[in-house]
Amino acid sequence: MRTGPPQAAIIISTYNWPAALGLVLRSALVQCESNIELIVADDGSRPETAQCVASTLGPTSARWGHVRQEDTGFRQSRVRNLGARHSTAPVLIFIDHDTLLHPEFVADHLRLAQTGHFVQGKRCFLPANRTEELLRDGLGRTWWPAPWLAGLGNRKNALHLPSIGRLLSRPKTFEASIRGCNMAVHRTDFLAVDGFDELYDGRWGREDSDFANRLFHLGIRCRNAWFAALQAHLHHPQVKRCERDHLDDELDRMRQERRTRAVRGISQMDREGSLLGSSPGFSET
Repeated sequence: MRTGPPQAAIIISTYNWPAALGLVLRSALVQCESNIELIVADDGSRPETAQCVASTLGPTSARWGHVRQEDTGFRQSRVRNLGARHSTAPVLIFIDHDTLLHPEFVADHLRLAQTGHFVQGKRCFLPANRTEELLRDGLGRTWWPAPWLAGLGNRKNALHLPSIGRLLSRPKTFEASIRGCNMAVHRTDFLAVDGFDELYDGRWGREDSDFANRLFHLGIRCRNAWFAALQAHLHHPQVKRCERDHLDDELDRMRQERRTRAVRGISQMDREGSLLGSSPGFSET
C-alpha cells in the first residue's frame, strides 16, 4: 500500500464493535489512493477490538496504528484528538467504525481538500438485511450498494459521480448539517482551532458542530462532497437526541463568543492513551 509519505490519515473512532470495524478497515485497505495511514482511535474497547485490528492490518503493508484511551465514558472529542496526535499526514479524515468507504473515498477527499477549506462527505444507509450479510460474509468484490437496493436510505449518496459533484461543491461560509463521521480537514486548520473540544465529552453529539463552527469563525470554508467521498453506513439501533441539554447551551455560548479555539483542545491533552499495535516504523508521539 505504501509508496511514499502518507497524503491522508484516516482516523477511525471505535468502541466495542469489532465486527463492523473489521469491515471498515478492509474497505480502507482497498482504496485507490494508496499513500495513506490508518489510525484506529479506540475509546476504551475490550480486547476483541485489538485482536480485530491486529488480525486485519497486521498481515498487510499498510501504515497503521491502534491507539486506545481508558473507558471512562463517551469521549469522542478526546479520542479523535488522540488519533490526530499520532498521525503524520497533512490531511486528516475522520470517520466512525460503522461507515464503510467507497474505493474512491480518500481520492475524492484529497481532490476537494485544500488549506482554508474542510470537506463534508456523504453517506447512504444500508438496510438491516444487507448489513447482516456483510457482517456474516465480508465485503466481497462488488459490495458497494446499488442505488436501487431495496431499503437503502439516502440512495442518491450511493451514486459516485465526482465530475458532477465538483460542479456542486462550491465553498460555503456556513453549513448547518455537520457529520464528524465523514469529514476531512488540513492539519494546519485542525491545529489552528486546537482540534475537537473535550467540553463536549460525556454524551453523544455536538462536538462536530462545535468543531465546524470554530473553523467557520476562523474564516475556513466548507465543501460538500456531492456524489463523492461516499460512505455506506451499517444498520444499527440509534438513539436520537430530542431534548436540549448542557451541550446545546455550550454550543450556543461558543457561537455567541465566536470562539476559534477549543477550550480543552488537543494542545491541552494529557498523556493518557497508549499505542497497542502498529506497523513497522510507526512511531509513538
